[in-house]
Amino acid sequence: MFKLNSKTIACAGMFGALALLATFIKVPMHFGNPNLGSTPVSVAGVLFPPQIAFLTGLIKGIGASLWTGQPYIEMAAGIGDALMAVFTVLLVRKYRTDVAIICGQLSRYIFTSGLIAISVAVLLNGDPALIPSMWVAIFPAVTLSIIANTAVSLVIVRALPQKVSSIVESMVGTRGKDAKPHAQTMRYEKD
Repeated sequence: MFKLNSKTIACAGMFGALALLATFIKVPMHFGNPNLGSTPVSVAGVLFPPQIAFLTGLIKGIGASLWTGQPYIEMAAGIGDALMAVFTVLLVRKYRTDVAIICGQLSRYIFTSGLIAISVAVLLNGDPALIPSMWVAIFPAVTLSIIANTAVSLVIVRALPQKVSSIVESMVGTRGKDAKPHAQTMRYEKD
């Protein structure tokens, strides 16, 4: 059974800090700066239970909000990435890890982009009618971010040895009753 204790909070804090640092690896664009901030959030979705994965995204959002001074964008992105992490946790319970990472990152079109569009349109501009145009405006930046974060997340998770998954499992508990270690679910099994 999962328990929120000092070890689990430390894991979430560590991955949240990694996510915040990864936001500094970015490509400046007209609207939005695609970065690698959701890579540690995706990896947390593979390795940890939903509570830690969600906290990792929130920590990324809070930290990036404080650092950039743009909470209407960064906090929305952090909440969206937190939801993506939980979605990844749910997917990794039923599907191979690579499928879960790819689908989780693609869910950012809904979670992250949607929340940023709502936040910018409503909180910054005070006009809910702008939500669709905001979503379209950030589409290119989010697309580049999804491509980069998916690729890097897959490389990192494939490089993790089975031992890492076992250590994490013993520290924080299971991701689910039937969860398989990430290394086992990355292998393509032939019928």
